[in-house]
This record gives sequence, structure tokens and C-alpha cells, in this order.
Amino acid sequence: MRPSVKPHVTAVLVQWKRQRHLSKIIDSLIKYPFIDEILIRDNSKCKNIKCYARYTLAKKAKNNLIYTQDDDCVVNGIDKLYEEYLRHPDIITTGGIQSYLDVVKDNIYGDCHMALLGWGSFFQKKWIGVLDEYVKVYGKDKCFYREPDRIFTMLLGRRHKIVLADIELLKDPDLTTALCEQPEHITFKFLSIGRALEVWKQMPEKTRLKYQ
Repeated sequence: MRPSVKPHVTAVLVQWKRQRHLSKIIDSLIKYPFIDEILIRDNSKCKNIKCYARYTLAKKAKNNLIYTQDDDCVVNGIDKLYEEYLRHPDIITTGGIQSYLDVVKDNIYGDCHMALLGWGSFFQKKWIGVLDEYVKVYGKDKCFYREPDRIFTMLLGRRHKIVLADIELLKDPDLTTALCEQPEHITFKFLSIGRALEVWKQMPEKTRLKYQ
């Protein structure tokens, strides 16, 4: 059901050695009146908890509706993603490039749908608690810090809304800052998916309903 009042949004941004992109990304966010809070964490200046940092920031947000993206792109037309979320407020709305949309069906595992959040995504803060179900089994290990998007989206146990987005990729001469360029990327991708499926299978129906 579409909300009767359009909710305000907290944007959460995580950096790792890409400070030069930050001002451009912030400029792209502040033009949207529904975004009234921006929280930023620089993992290079504190404990590097990788992608999990976006969820620790989201827990501190004043708003229940969270927007996030990676620090190596500008997402044009965030308002279109926002409106799409408002049409489907019970699921994550996330942007993607065409090659990502082409393989959506390959990322569906029964009731679970693995989605990536780095090209602009909206989700509810209260859903973050589902990550605790993974921690109960595996703890906050390297896989958890590195692949929380895959774990989070799968443990919600629903099909998410993937929308073609207008993405401007920001050039980064040091490719080693990108997790997808690291040699262990594929290993952790499938490890996180396999673990999320196991946790989902073990999750009681009452627990699943908490995050609906």
C-alpha cells in the first residue's frame, strides 16, 4: 500500500579511499527534498567493516526509510527510484544497469532474491534486524562484513524491485579499492549466498514475519 504521506529519507554513504568523489555524490543527493539527512562513514579512518558500515549508519538514522549507494557512482533520477519504492513499500527498490537486470532471474533462489544495493536503493530501517539471524549462526565474520547486501536481501525472503537506473560511474584509477576486483570476490559471493539460504531455511516462520 502506498504511504499516505511521503516519508523523509536518510541517505547513508560509506567511503574507502575515494574521498575525491564525495562532494559530487552529496551534490547529487541534496537536490532531493525528501532526503533530509545524510550520514557518512569513512572506513579508511576507522575500523574497516566494509559494506556492513552502511547498515551501522542506517541504525543511527532519524528516518525509517533508508537510501544507500556505492561511493564510485552518481545515481541520476533518484526521485524515480523513490516513487517506485512508494508504489511497493514492502520490498526493496534498487537501481541497476542493464547487464544486471538481464540476470535478475539468476539471482532468485526459491523465496529468496539476492540483490545488490550499490546503484541506488531504498529500504526500511526496521528490516536491518534480519542480519542478526546470520550473526547468530556465523558471527560477524569476514563474509558478513564483505557481503551484507547479499545476506540482507536474501534473508528478507521476498522478490525485490529492480529498476533500470541512470548511473554515472566515477573513474577510479586504483581498482583495488573495489571489492568486485579482488581475487576472493567470487568465493565470498557464493559463500554468502549459500550461508544466507541455510539461515533462511532454519528461520522460524514467526521470525520471518517480523521483517515483513
